[in-house]
Amino acid sequence: MPDTPDVTVRLFARLQEAAGAREVSVRAGDIRSVVETLVERYPALRAELLDKAGNLRSTIKVMVNGRNTAYLRCLSTPVGEGDAVAIFPLVAGG
Repeated sequence: MPDTPDVTVRLFARLQEAAGAREVSVRAGDIRSVVETLVERYPALRAELLDKAGNLRSTIKVMVNGRNTAYLRCLSTPVGEGDAVAIFPLVAGG
């Protein structure tokens, strides 16, 4: 994928533990490609990020440059060279 940009991905909470890294760089053109690359590279992330049907879990939030992809184009949200993607699980507690 020579024309695919490098994207920095920050992982939070249990996602860091599953990947064994806080920050990684991936080559991807959209959020779907980011997620696919992550689960391919770090198989333990599959159960954390995806449900049994292969869809992004509703408890996972993805931000691109500080903007929630739920309000953009979800998994089709494009990413470009140097973009920062943050992926984190929702946490609850009191």
